[in-house]
Amino acid sequence: MHDLINIVLSSDNNYAQHVAVVAASILCNTKEKVAIHLLSDGISKDRLDLIDETIRNLGSTLKVYDLSNYKCFDNLFTSGHISKAAYFRLDIANILPKEVKKVIYIDVDLLVLQDICGLWQFEMQGKPMAAVPDYGIMASKRLMKQKQDVIGLPKDSMYFNSGVAIMDLEQWRQHNYAKQVIELAAVGNLPHHDQDALNKVFLGNWTALPMKWNVIPPVFNLFSKILFNSDLCKNAIAARKDKAILHFAGRYKPWEFELHKGFNDAYYYYLQKTKFANVKMPQPGRNMKGKSITRQMVRLRIADFWQCLLG
Repeated sequence: MHDLINIVLSSDNNYAQHVAVVAASILCNTKEKVAIHLLSDGISKDRLDLIDETIRNLGSTLKVYDLSNYKCFDNLFTSGHISKAAYFRLDIANILPKEVKKVIYIDVDLLVLQDICGLWQFEMQGKPMAAVPDYGIMASKRLMKQKQDVIGLPKDSMYFNSGVAIMDLEQWRQHNYAKQVIELAAVGNLPHHDQDALNKVFLGNWTALPMKWNVIPPVFNLFSKILFNSDLCKNAIAARKDKAILHFAGRYKPWEFELHKGFNDAYYYYLQKTKFANVKMPQPGRNMKGKSITRQMVRLRIADFWQCLLG
């Protein structure tokens, strides 16, 4: 038996259903004891009750932190796809009680497909953060040049995706990292907002997690800029074959479309494990312009071909 695994999720009312799905995906794939901490930006009582019942039925506990009146993030940029709840992770060290010394933070537009204990046990090598390198950005010369200019990322250095992270909260509290990141994010000239701020504050002070723990669209679609980069392609194909976390970052969300095997069937599977199982599906977003599920499925079939050929 291992230590209690502390998972932190953050959401507003719009994403409440997806909190339950993520939680179900975690709990269905582990036998270890898990505590789920939910940073809530005004999630309604009826939806919180459904999340809580889902988590209790699957053998875990839920602790809710109502941050709807939390003033710490009032000056930070928000938009249609970046809500105030997205910034709550920056202050986890001060929001959670002091006895919680380490957490796994994960976004709620993803699915955990393997035992989360494997991530919890990862050796952080004394660093305050561990995260997965963001191949979507690292494969782009334009974006890497942008990161060099904006956050001072040294040439040939790695840049991480902040959607999955192990955080040593003792170090965060000791060095007051939250204040540093929030102040930097508030400047407002960072293209990737809080993710850029995190990468700047932890420059050279984070540990890279295996790519399987945050498989993002450029990886599971095997974008050409990754496919034809020999340094990145091998790791991307290996991660795609052994996905531990499938992260639907970007515009294509699994709940926006009817069930399509290979794209969002896992989402529909875990949805049935929750108290949201009877909700009307699919749930198209407000801006579906240009989103073609046919195009997405073609991308995946092409990626499957390359994986078969090169893997």
